[in-house]
Amino acid sequence: MPDIKLYGYCTSPYVRKVGAFLQYKGLDFSFVGINPFNAEEKLAAFGGTQVPVLEIDGVWKRDSTPIGLWLDEVFPEKPLLPPSSDARSKIMEIDSWVSDRFMAGIFRGAIAAPDNLAFRFRAWRLAALVSGHAPLPEHIRHQWPMILKNAPFIKELAKNFDMSISQQEFQMGLVGEMLVHLGAGPFFGEQETPGLVDLSLFPQIVFGYMAGLEEELTAAQVPPLKQWLSSMAAIMPDNPILVRDDMLVQSLQDARL
Repeated sequence: MPDIKLYGYCTSPYVRKVGAFLQYKGLDFSFVGINPFNAEEKLAAFGGTQVPVLEIDGVWKRDSTPIGLWLDEVFPEKPLLPPSSDARSKIMEIDSWVSDRFMAGIFRGAIAAPDNLAFRFRAWRLAALVSGHAPLPEHIRHQWPMILKNAPFIKELAKNFDMSISQQEFQMGLVGEMLVHLGAGPFFGEQETPGLVDLSLFPQIVFGYMAGLEEELTAAQVPPLKQWLSSMAAIMPDNPILVRDDMLVQSLQDARL
C-alpha cells in the first residue's frame, strides 16, 4: 500500500481540492497540518512553503491541478478527467475558471468584508480549524482577523477583481457562471461521472456550512446546484473538508440535500 501524505491547511481551498481527489479515488492518506508560521521548516524538504504538497512514497508534487493529473497517472482508477480529448479540454477550461474566479473569490471575501464582529468570528473560527491540526499560539489566533486582512497573497488576488461591487453581487455572479458550467449536468461540463471540476468545487461549497461558518448551505437553495450537491454527497465521505471530525458543526445530512 502506498504511503501518501497531504501537507497543508484545512482552510486552504486548494488543499481541500487535493483531499477530495484522494477521497474520491478511495486512497488512504495522512493529512499533515502545517502551521503557516513555521511552514518553511516543516516544508523544507519540498523547496518552498506553497501548499498543497502531495507526497507518494517519497515522490512529491505541488499545485492542485498538476497533482490531480499526476494522481490519474499513478492511480488511473476513477479518473478525474474524461477519456475524449474534447471533453478533457472542456474540463480543463472550466478548471481554469475554478482557479481564477471561484477559488480566488473565496479570498476576495476577506478583503471585501467589513471589519466587524461577524468577520472576526469567522476569522477566529478559521484560526481554530488550522490550530486543530497544527496548534497556533494563542496570540496568533487572536490576531487572525488582522492577518487575513493584511495577507500579501490575498491583497494581490484582490487586484484582479472589481472591488466596486459588493461581495453578495460577486457571489451571485459566480452562481450564474457555475450554472453555465454545470449545463444540463449531472456533473460539471455535462459529464456523466464526477471529475476534476466537481471535486474542486464540492469541498469549498460545503466547507462554511460544515465548519460552523454559515448557518445554511446557501448553494442548496438553487435547484440545479442542490441536485448536484446531493449527487456529490452520495459518493463522498461524511467529512470531505479535512477539518478534524470533532470540530465539524453540521453534517450534509443536516442540510437535507
